[in-house]
Amino acid sequence: MHGSAFVALPISNGVDMRQKRSILIVDDDVDSSQMAKMILEKTELYSVSVCNRGSEAFEIIREARPEMVLLDIMMPGADGTDIAARIQKEPLLALTRIVFMTSLVSQSEVLRNSVIGGHPFISKPISAEILLERVKGFFSVGN
Repeated sequence: MHGSAFVALPISNGVDMRQKRSILIVDDDVDSSQMAKMILEKTELYSVSVCNRGSEAFEIIREARPEMVLLDIMMPGADGTDIAARIQKEPLLALTRIVFMTSLVSQSEVLRNSVIGGHPFISKPISAEILLERVKGFFSVGN
């Protein structure tokens, strides 16, 4: 091994940390966003960050470049659809998956029509089972 470098990568409960998918939750509801973060991180498949101020969301997204943004539609001082439009216009963020979270629709409406402005959405309050199912599904499409 002379001349070669060996770097040990962190492993958590047998899961290689390099394989974690990055997610940013943007929601002014602190309790809801923390619950979603806890649900996702418990799987050990995702590295999750939270932004509770819609007005700061785009700058954080541009700096962190998460693979997925779970984005509340209605927040004080920010509109989730406007933030999504800005993400789509930014070349460095072109591959960012956007999933809206909203209390404006019921779960039955989600099942009938699962897109808003071309983006999938999850109804609030968020069900752990549906959140995990949708996030996993969104990452498996296009990998």
